[in-house]
Amino acid sequence: MDITVRKLNEEDIEQIVPLRVALQIYNNEGDLGIEEKELEDKTRTFLQENINKDVYMFGTFVDEELVSICGFIIFKYFPQSNDLSCQVAYITSVFTKEEYRGNGYQRKAFEECINFAKDMGFVRFKLSSDNPKAIKMYESFGFIDDKNAKKMRI
Repeated sequence: MDITVRKLNEEDIEQIVPLRVALQIYNNEGDLGIEEKELEDKTRTFLQENINKDVYMFGTFVDEELVSICGFIIFKYFPQSNDLSCQVAYITSVFTKEEYRGNGYQRKAFEECINFAKDMGFVRFKLSSDNPKAIKMYESFGFIDDKNAKKMRI
């Protein structure tokens, strides 16, 4: 079995889209609320416009099959007294195909993602999750709860 972890590029978009859609299906307990094809098309367009610009994706391949993805989006903020970089790496799209879970493939992609962002100069990272297994992995990398975060959807 050949296992490879690497940064994903435009050539990988057609392999990323199904995993990203599967993540949305998983997060919405099977009910997307829209046609799957529409989500696929919007995801493809988003990646075509943003990959390796404001969005960086990483993947674990098993025998050339993309089985796990993870990425970050660059969020820009006002300068803060403890961080003048004005940027946060927001971790997103953390997903592994069901039949490949429990083998450490996500950990490999996640670590590659974090290290790449660090090499780019990021010192602040954020993410959100309510998945207990994922939270355990995030904590093993040093992530802690942020009690100040709030959200609203209109």
